[in-house]
Amino acid sequence: MSTSLLLMLRARRMKSSSLCIKEATKSLYLKPFIKKRLFSSTSTLNGQRRDPGLASTGQASYPIEVSGPEGLPSRSEQIRRLASSSSASPYDILVVGGGATGCGIAFDAASREGSIKVACIERGDFASETSSRSTKLIWAGIRYMATATASLLSKKLLTSPLETLNDFAGEIKMVLNCHKERRYMTDKQRHLTNWVPIAIPFSEWHVSPAPFGHPIFGFFPVLAPFVLKIYDSMSGFTCPPSYVMGREKAKEIFPQLADRLIKYCAVFYEAQHNDSRTNIAIAMSAAEHGADISNYVEMIDTITEDDGKTVIGIKVMDRMTNEKFDIFSKKVVLAGGPFTDTMRSLEPAEEEMKTAVSAASGTHLVLPGYYCPQNIGLLDYNTSDGRFLFFVPWEKHTLVGTTDTKCPAETLPAPPEDEVKWILDECGKYLSKDLRVRRSDVLSAWRGWRPLAADPYAPPGAPVSRDHIISENPETGVIFVAGGKWTTWREMAEEAVDKVVGEDGPKARTLDLKLFGGEGYSPNLSIQLIQKHGMSNDTAVMLAKTYGGRSWEVCEMSHPTNHVWPRFGKQIVPNYPYIDAEVRYACKEYACTIEDVLSRRTRLAFLNKDAAMNAIPLVADIMAEELRWTEDVKAEQMIAAQAYIESYAGRIPGNQESTLRGSNYENVKELFDAIDTDFSGFLDRTEVGELASTLGIDLSEMDLDTAFQEMDLNSNGRVDLQEFEVWWSETNDSDFYKKLSKEMKISDLKSMGGGTMLG
Repeated sequence: MSTSLLLMLRARRMKSSSLCIKEATKSLYLKPFIKKRLFSSTSTLNGQRRDPGLASTGQASYPIEVSGPEGLPSRSEQIRRLASSSSASPYDILVVGGGATGCGIAFDAASREGSIKVACIERGDFASETSSRSTKLIWAGIRYMATATASLLSKKLLTSPLETLNDFAGEIKMVLNCHKERRYMTDKQRHLTNWVPIAIPFSEWHVSPAPFGHPIFGFFPVLAPFVLKIYDSMSGFTCPPSYVMGREKAKEIFPQLADRLIKYCAVFYEAQHNDSRTNIAIAMSAAEHGADISNYVEMIDTITEDDGKTVIGIKVMDRMTNEKFDIFSKKVVLAGGPFTDTMRSLEPAEEEMKTAVSAASGTHLVLPGYYCPQNIGLLDYNTSDGRFLFFVPWEKHTLVGTTDTKCPAETLPAPPEDEVKWILDECGKYLSKDLRVRRSDVLSAWRGWRPLAADPYAPPGAPVSRDHIISENPETGVIFVAGGKWTTWREMAEEAVDKVVGEDGPKARTLDLKLFGGEGYSPNLSIQLIQKHGMSNDTAVMLAKTYGGRSWEVCEMSHPTNHVWPRFGKQIVPNYPYIDAEVRYACKEYACTIEDVLSRRTRLAFLNKDAAMNAIPLVADIMAEELRWTEDVKAEQMIAAQAYIESYAGRIPGNQESTLRGSNYENVKELFDAIDTDFSGFLDRTEVGELASTLGIDLSEMDLDTAFQEMDLNSNGRVDLQEFEVWWSETNDSDFYKKLSKEMKISDLKSMGGGTMLG
């Protein structure tokens, strides 16, 4: 052991013992700022089992009435309208589900000629489930084109030619519809969408084993440019054209790529959007056209005719006030995505309900932006288990996904750690060896559930489809819509309303309509916002692409920064463009909880779990001011937000505590490596604090300072292995040392040895 380090340690002890350290008054480091308490949500409602994740969403807050966006009713007014329906004056259509499909149905129906009376409710926030957890692409189905071709060229063509041809035609029709809907979004909703080029790198001319299970796709590296031109043609060449990128250009644009020999890259375009914002825009558009729509209204039962079968309405509860009321409608449409069967279980039935929807979860990771160029993404079309893996820029970060695992749907977005690890391993195949993708680089991770639907009234053995199903219960008259994808939300909505109004009913107009915020948007809007309100460029660009023409309303609610620049728009957290005005405006757009703001009105929780956690107090203060929360309600809302955001994965794996406690450390170096989560070769104050938090060791800010200063013998803010070994071997009276030894269950402290240096 170094003599100089020993002398420094002893001098540090003498200095520390001479100080009278008072009890710290600062908050505990990374400890929940409010003690955990029980939530009011119950595990059952009207005898039905509820998703446990609902306990951390939608806590009753009894908000005051806040005016809606300009020209729209407030949420409170929407509730009053919903509660005023009766059997004598019912709605024409009542939609249950506020995701993209449900809000789309409400928008479509309300915008048709003939004054269709429309209602729509959602048990959580708009887009709080599947619709906010996508890959953020409005893609036209290149994978389906490939699988359809593989099926067409299979042996099945010889054994069942008609069936094979029909299946192929059906898949190609679906892809053509996806192209049509993608064009609608990119042409009409320019305030919500953008094109993103996606490169497919090829390092060999033949791939084995062949993708999609067909030998012809082994030659995909040769066929790709031709295939992508066919893909372009399916949209009438209205998208930016695909092209070939040579090896040298690929190295220039993708310095992050591995040094393996890349033959070339084939590049094609897909549309991209902020999925939750698009969903909210659809909901607000429905309200603009007269639909009575609200979030946090939960269906708890159905209302039937005297026959006990025909459904004429539903019983609901406003989760913000716990008040229950009835909504009557001539037709009820269920649009619950992967939760549709839970809704269907509330229908009266003499026989056991047949399953209509199964679910497949998909995990996504968000990595720092430097892992991907800001203007182009990557596609791995042949991962180790045959899935597509997108690697795309999103909100100045890198979004990677997705997995595909069949399992029951859940409300909380918690991703399995093994899927996080799988995605990181797949990333490593493409990235340069000197650019290691670390587990600590995961800023946020989540999973959503895709609905895979089959008509329960179809013949046995009908295939589970990624396309959508619209089906009506012949006994209750209830219609459900399930399946599909983000790209086809408008098409599904149109078909669902067509089924309700019939062939002679009014026709859809949505192809000609802009969504909420579309009016007043122009490519130069962000510059106008800067010139008018003194916003930072990042904030102005974000506002324009989020709220479109409604950005002016948001900016009017911004507070002065009292700085030379930017003059208006206080950031809710450093290094992100989101500002205080968005929180205030979110309350107008029916946001009811802190998590609504952090997950969907802004995307902070999806981009950076730690940043979202840090923003909770400020967002709580603003919402409490706008909605007049009491201190108790504010405390409950903060607890609920923290619990929900904690369910995202982040830099620290969810199993980190069991890993730390369950490891058998041979020497001090192994312990050091376990704590050094970012593999930097040193420990900083944050890592030591996170270690304490993970193990449940209570440390005040002052306690943490003391513990770290004991280790940091060079006082440079970094504790290297040698310093840590000295601290571990020579310290036996440190409070943190004793607690750490106890929690790690290292009883014989001297038996650990010094690793390579002290052994």
